[in-house]
Amino acid sequence: MDANLAAIAPVASGPAFLPPPSAAAPADASAPGAFARLLQHEVGALDDTLKVAEAGMRDLAADKPVELHDVMIGLERARISVQTFVQVRNKLVEAFQDLMRMQL
Repeated sequence: MDANLAAIAPVASGPAFLPPPSAAAPADASAPGAFARLLQHEVGALDDTLKVAEAGMRDLAADKPVELHDVMIGLERARISVQTFVQVRNKLVEAFQDLMRMQL
């Protein structure tokens, strides 16, 4: 039984090509440029997620020893990140359009 648990232990740490969850965004939201820094941080995190998914696909295509489920998890994370980013962009565009339609 202990031998089986020892074989599972390396899996618990997670695959090598999945990034850790992104660090918290800048804490001072009232500082000038905080929103721009937040967007830059999140775009960078999105880019990192996409690079990880692409590396996993490249390794799988090159017949390197990678687990298929790890590659699929990386791809799903990238897909969800892109979908979330697109929805946030859509909300920002909608809010900007609402501001532009306001009468002064």
